[in-house]
Amino acid sequence: MGLALEAEPLLKKQSTVASGWVIAERFWVLILTSLMAFLQGGIWNTWGPIAPSIQPSYGWSDAEIALLANWGPICYLIAVLPSSWLMDCKGVKLSMQVAMLTITLGSGLRLIPTGTTEGFRLVVHAGQILNGLAGPIAMSIPPVVSSTFFPTEQRTLATSIMSVANYVGVALTFIAGPAIVDNPSHVQHKVFIYLAGQTVLCGIGLVGVALYFPNRPLNAPSRSAAVDRTAFWKGLRDLTKCRSFWACAASYGLITGMYAGWSAYLAPNIQEFFHNEEKAQDLAAWLGFWATLAGAVGGVGFGVIAEKALKGRMKVMLIVLTVLSTAAYLWFALVCGGYVTKKKEDVSIMLYVSCIFGGLVLNGTIPLFYESAVENAYPIAEGSATCVLTTFNNLGCLVFLLLPSVPGISTWPAWANWSLVGASAISVLILFSYEERKRRTSFDLAASPGPGDPGKPGEKRSQNEAINA
Repeated sequence: MGLALEAEPLLKKQSTVASGWVIAERFWVLILTSLMAFLQGGIWNTWGPIAPSIQPSYGWSDAEIALLANWGPICYLIAVLPSSWLMDCKGVKLSMQVAMLTITLGSGLRLIPTGTTEGFRLVVHAGQILNGLAGPIAMSIPPVVSSTFFPTEQRTLATSIMSVANYVGVALTFIAGPAIVDNPSHVQHKVFIYLAGQTVLCGIGLVGVALYFPNRPLNAPSRSAAVDRTAFWKGLRDLTKCRSFWACAASYGLITGMYAGWSAYLAPNIQEFFHNEEKAQDLAAWLGFWATLAGAVGGVGFGVIAEKALKGRMKVMLIVLTVLSTAAYLWFALVCGGYVTKKKEDVSIMLYVSCIFGGLVLNGTIPLFYESAVENAYPIAEGSATCVLTTFNNLGCLVFLLLPSVPGISTWPAWANWSLVGASAISVLILFSYEERKRRTSFDLAASPGPGDPGKPGEKRSQNEAINA
């Protein structure tokens, strides 16, 4: 009885009194996790933006460039289950060390002098494979880290910052790559400088993780952080029965996966109107950059709004954002189809506005989907929930890439745009049927934790024990 009465004041003391060391530790893990995700995304997208400059020298075809990018989703599907087990069963420290080491080895491998173009091609593919194997951790660990180190009122913001870092890394390669490898002249030297710069950043991240990255803080920041999750395999079985999670995952995978595939078709879409391949590629690169960057800003901004103004009601924000993204890409499709105007000056402006606004609201949903998924899946571990969630993203992208093989679709120039519009609209409908449940937050904010308070410093209990208490 006495323990039950003392539990709430104890938790309040933990959550309100944040020492300088606690704040520094949180910033440190936030920076390192974001850097890891940033580098993984940037290295994955190394070759596409500089393809026009390197293809004449290396003799790589478009299919070769595409394969280098495709190692990302291929390796993701291979590594997703062991990555989920690693995060849930071994913790964030070992997961970060493995991911950062794999990314660094993959980046450094590309610097090995081979003496031949074929040898260089092989080490580049090997590097992309290693980087791809780190993908599940890079994309799925943000909610795990935020749940482990951050209090309830800061989790969504922390997840937002870490999850958008991967996309910022992708966006910056559209600018950094062509700026360094700007033309076929002395391309080998320029490529080496570009790859060496990436590897140096990887080395900094690896040293940082090796120097200090705790598995958990000394004191749990919330009640849920202090208790064990459902056992790994049982958690995966229980996840199959969680209908609200699957609605969230289906909506997320449909809209973000189809968007990922659509992004690769930006140039052909625009080329249908401009009939100029060089101009279309240049415009597509800038549209992709600004849309991704806007999405990164939106992810953090909308995360703050959902957490502070809407008190964590993610469903409302997700519906609003997906409706807006549907409208944005509907407008983009109408502009590309020539239904709005045929003046090229007006078209360029409209494409920028619709694409950037679409990227802002669509990519802004990603952290909210993450938090919604882990809230619904609780007490199933965050690593399992987010790995399954992000697998849906890869499946959505795969569906998009398979659509051209359907008879009649590939001959329709606007199929990519209208597929994205349709996917966004269906995603909205799924969200209306989605039942939002704040299981983890409700557990954290429970007034009377009971005997043996799971938030007590230094005490870690099983989830069932905590709930039964």
